[in-house]
Amino acid sequence: MRFFISQCKAHFIQIPQRYQGGAVADIQIDDGIIRILTLEIQDPKAAAVLSAYPQARWPEITRRAIKIGLGYLKGGEQA
Repeated sequence: MRFFISQCKAHFIQIPQRYQGGAVADIQIDDGIIRILTLEIQDPKAAAVLSAYPQARWPEITRRAIKIGLGYLKGGEQA
């Protein structure tokens, strides 16, 4: 599993095909498992935090961060 984090001035998320009319991300949910392909998170502050840890832990840390972030959104779909 690879995660690429660019240090661009864009604030949150950008997918390479975004500007070519493509989908924002390839996200699949199957039996409670979320699969996200070709995702680029462009946030210099987040990249700095993540780079402080060994690269071998980046997938685990990123997975936890996404789970926490989605947990905060729970219930917001009805607003």
